[in-house]
Amino acid sequence: MKNLALLIILTASACHNFKDQSPLLSPAEGASNALLLDSTWFRNQDLACRQSVKEFYASRDFSLYWRGFTPAADSLTQILQRVNRFGLIPQDYHLNEIEKLLKDTLSTDRVSRLDVLLTDSYLTLHAHIRRGRLDPKTLQRLDLSSAPDAEAIADLQNIRNTPIGGHLQSLEPEGVQYHQLKNALQSFELLGKDDAIQRNRAVQISLNLERWRWQKPWPDRYVLVNIPSFLLHVVENDSLWLESKVIVGKRETPTPVLESVIQSFIIYPYWHAPFSISTREILPALQADASYLQKNNFEVLNTGGTVINPDTIQWRLYSADEFPFILRQREGSENSMGIIKFNFANNYGVYLHDTNSKRLYQRAHRDLSHGCVRVGQAVALAHYLVREDDIYVSPEDLDQYLSLQQRLKIELRKPIPLKLEYFTAEVKNGVTFFYDDIYRKDSVMMESLYNPMPAHIPSVEKPVF
Repeated sequence: MKNLALLIILTASACHNFKDQSPLLSPAEGASNALLLDSTWFRNQDLACRQSVKEFYASRDFSLYWRGFTPAADSLTQILQRVNRFGLIPQDYHLNEIEKLLKDTLSTDRVSRLDVLLTDSYLTLHAHIRRGRLDPKTLQRLDLSSAPDAEAIADLQNIRNTPIGGHLQSLEPEGVQYHQLKNALQSFELLGKDDAIQRNRAVQISLNLERWRWQKPWPDRYVLVNIPSFLLHVVENDSLWLESKVIVGKRETPTPVLESVIQSFIIYPYWHAPFSISTREILPALQADASYLQKNNFEVLNTGGTVINPDTIQWRLYSADEFPFILRQREGSENSMGIIKFNFANNYGVYLHDTNSKRLYQRAHRDLSHGCVRVGQAVALAHYLVREDDIYVSPEDLDQYLSLQQRLKIELRKPIPLKLEYFTAEVKNGVTFFYDDIYRKDSVMMESLYNPMPAHIPSVEKPVF
């Protein structure tokens, strides 16, 4: 019956210009079926949540929801005017048009237009606060237009008589760091009114609030590597157990953002040189110096894993296009992996490990590796991982094994979650720290959010990170 009624009205609208004949409406007047006068509103390209909007009104027999001037509409409008406090962009939510419609004398179709815009703005804001505006992997805008958002629709159906601001705040991430950054944002926005640098910092904070919206709830115990800060933290029940300098991947070979679990570690590990390093760096070196492998403690394996005599190989005949060998550096203090390698499952072939180049930790900018993370305090991290192990290896046992300098894999009694993340702003002890955008991820996010730069936000400039 709903579809039949809609068809009859739409057929009539094709023969008569209802918009021209619509009387002016006061807030008290009904116009409950005004939305039926122009079905194109549900296909309009400027609605971010087109399918959700359509499904929401279908559940109401296409009657108005906000009715133009209800307290709920006023409350939502006030939230949209201050949405930058969430690190969001006001004009993602039709703010200019909503404000204009609220000031004007409204005809039937304009009341309907306002109702649809308020609905779309709420559904969009709900999605953005709950899960962010960008895809964490591609850093491109999420498409909210096609699939209905059942959670947001259900919330909207019940929100009209409840405090909208409090409900939207309940959708925000629970992490302390998110709320500290959100508080810091207000100060930088205030300073940014007359200072372009502070304005750019405010935008940088907003990008990191976006990253926090991508996060799942964090565990009580974890290892975190924040790539731009070049630091590793071990956290347990909100207490910092260990902080260590790290070396991360160069821009050409970046360390990936990922989540995994450290299940074990190896002391005095082998290092199997990746194919790219074997062919691009080691092969030219040993073609120039036949003793290179011996000097650097390498052995050669065939693709089946059998050690072969390197003296039988004419290295000058091989190249990156034909290299049927595996180069493995034997264990020892001069091994590129150092004396400890931490194992965790991932699709990138990266791991945490010690290094034999300790001097590199003295550098301020430590984006120097091929993608793996070198840990300055690898032994201290290993001690933490076995500190409560009374079954496999205790800290005292670990020290004994290290003194023996023998290769050994140690399974963890309590595997620990690992997060490799990319935050270019964070708050520590009440102070906001900003880090270089070493992989240009902030820049990509800016292009997705502000390209083209909206003319309606003159106070926000594209920052150069």
